[in-house]
Amino acid sequence: MEKSVPKQSWSGWQLLMAAAFTAGTLVLTLRDVNFSKVISILSQADLGLLALAVITVVANIAAKTVRWRLLFALHKQPSLGRCFSVLSIGLLANMIAPTRLGEFVRAFLIGETESASKVYALGTIAVEKIIELTVILISVALLLTQMALPDWLMESARIAFTITLFIVLLLFVAWQQDAILRGVGWTSRFIPWVSKERLIEQAQYALVSLSVLRYPRLLSGLFAWSIIAWLFGISTNYLVLLAMGLSLPIWTALLLLVVLQVGVAAIPSAPGQVGVFHYLVILSLSLFTVPKEVALGYGIVLHLIIYIPLTLMGIFALWREKIAWQRLLNFHIR
Repeated sequence: MEKSVPKQSWSGWQLLMAAAFTAGTLVLTLRDVNFSKVISILSQADLGLLALAVITVVANIAAKTVRWRLLFALHKQPSLGRCFSVLSIGLLANMIAPTRLGEFVRAFLIGETESASKVYALGTIAVEKIIELTVILISVALLLTQMALPDWLMESARIAFTITLFIVLLLFVAWQQDAILRGVGWTSRFIPWVSKERLIEQAQYALVSLSVLRYPRLLSGLFAWSIIAWLFGISTNYLVLLAMGLSLPIWTALLLLVVLQVGVAAIPSAPGQVGVFHYLVILSLSLFTVPKEVALGYGIVLHLIIYIPLTLMGIFALWREKIAWQRLLNFHIR
């Protein structure tokens, strides 16, 4: 029997904003570009190295799958296959939506297929994002030891650092669950349309998902798999650099990963992040005086190397889980 997800239409302002950002970045990306030179650069790519890059993309998702499953260690753990399928579907949803709904898609699907709380599942994804943010901040610190970063990237780093203050709060919450639940019970008197028992039950699910932060061994495992996934991401970027004949330091691949992780997540765009992705690549490689045509050629190839495997894995996972992919375009968690 085919599964579906609840429906919610994207709002007009979301679509308008995505279209505006996409159009703007496409203009900046394609302005004053010698397209015959770009085509010549693309034709010289080393296909063997690109094949290796594709393998690192798949390996990156596999590492993230293991990490996400580890976040369920204090609860009923889904199978690796189920986690891989749901994660792939979530990534596909992120690619086709103007806003990143894939995280909610993941929480809904894992909750439905595993008969688990969707609030708990969403909590595991929140912890996952906290760890990813921490790895990004560590990466920025490493980059600062090798190069002077532009103001626009440093501003993003400052915003990320501010968010880490919220992380500290979450760590406090993870250790003070009894006090938090008492506070939720007291707050329930001001929310008459939700029963106290229901409110406390959902709060418990959310707090349980944060409990992994209280176990050093689990936390170290989560960071280890995050670093492994990050190294595969760096490898993808660097292998494509080599395939395009660009002899740049390994720090270039790390910078690209940081910029793309932050930029693609923050900027709404058309499906596949077309335009935004390529402009961020050109902006990053300009710091190493890479000509615009070469940077655009690299961006086109890197985009295909990343997004084609992710799309195919997502489509296969939809078929495997018997989910109508069209419904992902109108997704909503109740």
